[in-house]
Parts: sequence; C-alpha cells; structure tokens
Amino acid sequence: MSPTAQHRAGFTLLELLFVLAIIGVLAATAIGMFRMNKMRSMRTEAMTNLNAIGKLEKAFYGENGVYPSAIPVPLAGTPGVKTNWDAASSAAFGAVGFETEGAVYFVYDVNSPSGLCPCPSGGCFTASAYGDSDLDGAIAVVGFFHADDSGTACPVQVFPAIGPPIDPVTGVPIVDAPVSIPTPLADDY
Repeated sequence: MSPTAQHRAGFTLLELLFVLAIIGVLAATAIGMFRMNKMRSMRTEAMTNLNAIGKLEKAFYGENGVYPSAIPVPLAGTPGVKTNWDAASSAAFGAVGFETEGAVYFVYDVNSPSGLCPCPSGGCFTASAYGDSDLDGAIAVVGFFHADDSGTACPVQVFPAIGPPIDPVTGVPIVDAPVSIPTPLADDY
C-alpha cells in the first residue's frame, strides 16, 4: 500500500441516512398496524358482548315474555377508556345475567319496550355499545337489533334517531347480529 492511500473503515454519512430512512419507514408501518389491531380488538369486545347480551335477552323473553332494559353502564365509563365493570353495571344487566370479566372499552345498554322503545308489540329490543377507540371524541355505535314480527326494531337508547342499518345488498335492515352502525360522526375504526 502506498503511503498516500488511506484505508478507512466505517460507514459513509449517506449509508447511515439510508439505514435510518429504512428504520423510520418500518417503524411507522409497525405503529400504524399495531394501532389498527388494537382498535379491531376493541370492536371485537363490543361485538362479542352484544352477541351475548342478545342471546340472554332472547332467553329471558322465552321464560318471562318481556325484554328487560338496561341503562348505559359502566356509569363512570368514558367510551374508549378501559373501565371496570362495577356493581352498578352488574345490577343494570342483572335481569338477564350479563356480566363481563374485568374492564371494558365500551359503554353498554339495552333499549326495549320496558324502557324507552315505542315498539307496540313488545317483541323487540336493541342492545348497544358506545366507544371511542381512537380517542378523537367521535363515538362509534355498535348495535344488536332484534325486530318484532312486523319488522319494528327499537332505536339505540343514547342516540334515538339511530335504527338498524340497511344491508346494501339485500336492502333490508340488519337484525339479530352485532353490527357497526355508520353515523356521520362515527369513530375511525
């Protein structure tokens, strides 16, 4: 090796910047995917709990001939913030026996003719969950609508203008299944 030639070990500034750019893109993608999966798991909580509430309501109706209502609980709950299922929550759903294990992200209620629903036959109910999974102030509504024999369904208790969404393929209301309800100010999940 000649005395004028120098052997340098290490990375150039351009190589370091390139590696940092790749790490930044990977981190941004991973954070976005983690956030989306977290919001999906919150929505799954609502869907699972509403399905259970719907089955319990139907079983109660089969034995007693009435669908019981439940006020929105947990009472101290802030939609989107994990809140413990407390004694008041258990009492609100005590007639049907619904209770969760631990804390929930959504506030739950049931609207039926024994509450605020104007269903003339008494054969309908709506279980609802309200949440804000991305904490932006927009409330998402997930509902389980059960219509009576004439097709009448109770509206959502907290937002009385919201009824069952219409299936875009069949053109009929979606009933007897948990469903996210599109609203103008819906949460972004």
